[in-house]
Amino acid sequence: MSNIVYIDDNPDEFMSSAGAFADRITPFEFDEQGTNDDAFNAARTADVWLFDFFLVAPAHTEHGDENGLSLFQKWKATIGGRPTSVVVSSDIEKAIGEPLGLIERHHVLAQKHGVEWVGAKTKETLDRVIQLAKAAEIVGNKLEVTRLENKQFGTYDPAKLCFDVLNVPSDAEWANSAMRQIDRARPPREVPAASRPTTAQAIIGWLLAHVLPYPSFLLTDRQAALRLELTPASFRALVLAVKNESGRKPNQARLNASEYNGPLSKFLGPRWWRAAIDDLAWHLSQDGAGFRTALTELSASVEVEWLTQSEPVLICDADLVETDEVAEASDCVRVTDEDFPANIDPAWVRIETARSDRKLAAKVIFEDRELLELSE
Repeated sequence: MSNIVYIDDNPDEFMSSAGAFADRITPFEFDEQGTNDDAFNAARTADVWLFDFFLVAPAHTEHGDENGLSLFQKWKATIGGRPTSVVVSSDIEKAIGEPLGLIERHHVLAQKHGVEWVGAKTKETLDRVIQLAKAAEIVGNKLEVTRLENKQFGTYDPAKLCFDVLNVPSDAEWANSAMRQIDRARPPREVPAASRPTTAQAIIGWLLAHVLPYPSFLLTDRQAALRLELTPASFRALVLAVKNESGRKPNQARLNASEYNGPLSKFLGPRWWRAAIDDLAWHLSQDGAGFRTALTELSASVEVEWLTQSEPVLICDADLVETDEVAEASDCVRVTDEDFPANIDPAWVRIETARSDRKLAAKVIFEDRELLELSE
């Protein structure tokens, strides 16, 4: 079933990467002399709008000001709302006017242009567009919205978001903890009620900008590793081994169940329920053999490497994207920028790194700035 409307001056090029998912996409060739009504009418009910940025060849100066973003704004204004929206280009850096950077920060660039995602015309980008369409379909079908009187917005049952949309296992011991953590991540309380795709856009936008890129109720494998006192590489090896062993033991089952499988579960790599990882850690600590022995027994085929730091933290790079490097908190300072959601803990960099980088030093939080001062 088609649920992505794609408009481009040459849609065949990008469509060649769609493979088995081509039936989800309805491509339209942009007509610079026409109204593009067919594309617009299809867009009214689509789950995802996908725009090529450069719709008109530069030589056609009479139409040179029309691009994917301007068309996006026209459709949005005419319809009075929009679904999840993506802008792509074979020269995306020229299109958005700055380097694309790491994938974990693409949401920041997208937000600047009022859409959910931006990307180059690659198979990886198209795969993410398909994931967005699947997520929009899930959210739109499962989140029941009650329209507020005389408003275009409505509310929903938070439990529906947790259990029906995000797939928190209702029978899990950690389900209530997960619900509290989801609530602290400040999901949108009122969402557009005009259509299922517009409702889905609000939830997907929240996941992309406030949840997946940062430690929240979902964790990256690096963050999950730290909570189990493991190096990131050891955690990944342990997860793979337990999956291959079918996870029959209780703690193996707990590890497998801690992996997030809701909308966009693979968008930026695997994610793990914070509440589930903490629950696993508690059960391991209650084992008579002790925490470390119990964790090692999850798989005999993995030689576990334990963290040596007393207070380990993940080191981020200059763009505030976390890496596999782990350091002692006392050797680091906390950093954040205007793009970090207010409810998200700051990232960490080494003190000496911040001292040698003025741009990074400016991102150090107020409480840690004195640590940058060199003692006489």
